[in-house]
Amino acid sequence: MNKLLNIALLLLALSWVSCSSSGNDDPNPTPNGGDGSQNLQTVKYTSTKEDFFNPERGMYTMVESNLTTPLSAARLNTAKSAKESLVQIVYYLKDRRNQALSTADLNKITTDLATVRQAGLKAILRFAYSSAATEPDAPLNIIEQHLNNLKPVLVQNKDVIACVQAGFIGAWGEWYYSTNGLNNTAARNAVLQKWLEVLPKDRCVQVRTPAYKQTFTGIAAPLNATTAYKGTSQARIAQHNDAFMADETNMGTYVDVAKDKAFVAEEALYTPLGGETARPNSSTPPSRGSVALQELKTLHWSFLHDGYDPVVLKQWERDGVMDEIRTQLGYRLVLMRGQYSTQHAPGSELMAKLSIYNIGFAAMYNPRKVQLILRSTSGDVYVATLPDDPRTWKPRQATTLTAKVALPGNLPAGDYQLLLFLPDAEPSLAARADYAVRLANKNMWETTTGYNNLGVKIKVDAAAKLPQSTSNIQFIKQ
Repeated sequence: MNKLLNIALLLLALSWVSCSSSGNDDPNPTPNGGDGSQNLQTVKYTSTKEDFFNPERGMYTMVESNLTTPLSAARLNTAKSAKESLVQIVYYLKDRRNQALSTADLNKITTDLATVRQAGLKAILRFAYSSAATEPDAPLNIIEQHLNNLKPVLVQNKDVIACVQAGFIGAWGEWYYSTNGLNNTAARNAVLQKWLEVLPKDRCVQVRTPAYKQTFTGIAAPLNATTAYKGTSQARIAQHNDAFMADETNMGTYVDVAKDKAFVAEEALYTPLGGETARPNSSTPPSRGSVALQELKTLHWSFLHDGYDPVVLKQWERDGVMDEIRTQLGYRLVLMRGQYSTQHAPGSELMAKLSIYNIGFAAMYNPRKVQLILRSTSGDVYVATLPDDPRTWKPRQATTLTAKVALPGNLPAGDYQLLLFLPDAEPSLAARADYAVRLANKNMWETTTGYNNLGVKIKVDAAAKLPQSTSNIQFIKQ
């Protein structure tokens, strides 16, 4: 029944989007009935299928480092040109298996993350000691020491960390093939516990299988709207899958396949799910694109490695699904229509109701602000921060964003533009357009500001006799 309802909602939403005209092309929006003491004007918007850059989602590039060569800015700029906003950095600490990370080591990681910041990307971090099953990892006390060493770097650079992966144990940090006897519950739990201690509380750590999380938390049930985003261990542990579509169990990712997939699908509505494809061996035929596409949708993937497995990815290209995968990994928000108040005076209330549909595979997973921007013809900017949490805008669901905002009592009369701004929650990135979310609509995105122009004129008349707003949400001049 729920599936049928979701399909009906999707068809309805797509009909609204495809049949509408662009808000920016509609100079005379149509009044649409009353709301309290005044009419609302309605603007309909046009969606786009364009592939564009958006933070913390999509295909990602991967870089391996042994702390000798700095991260290449050119490599990151190439990824950004390919509409990729994420880089996975895997640090192999092969020369540090028996010693603490030095100040020089930590400075090198800090420099790498500064390069990520300068490029406008975010990082998925992993640390390991071996890149082959025959290579040694490190003892548990060294792993814990290294995590303690890393804490100030993680805190200082939280703004450009999308998430981390538990790593450290075994080959590639995938929690297997440990030469130090760490392939056991006690050791895994100790590493995960230390990660949760050193990582800022609004960032997630991904583990390799659902069982690892369930064993650590002692909770078999997946996250839900009540338990998510609470800063608890359950809310902060996510999943990565480095054997996606390799075989039925994804090379041991799942034990009870149906049950584990159902768990992951619910978890990924609230936490980041990502990874890479694989084949058990070179003679195994690659998975087919149509099956992979449905799996990515069902499990709510946010990001996927752009370089592995190349044979699998090429097959998906031939199958004609990669364009959809690239554009719909993670969130993809379409503004279907907006309703806006038509009469305004200094100190009165501006009303806005936005109908947003998330056509992506997943939702946002890190905190993000929702702001309305009022901009005068002379360029003065007023900002209202709304209480809404865009992480709750779930895939294949419509969201109605309703705002009643007080205009400043000294607001000059005149015409204003209204814009929607979804900036990064971190102050260091909040003003940067490449860290703001772009809506999948035509004629809306402002490259320099990161604003989404709602294509509506807000006229403020000093002589209008309107009630003063009592809203505690206010436009503040910047």
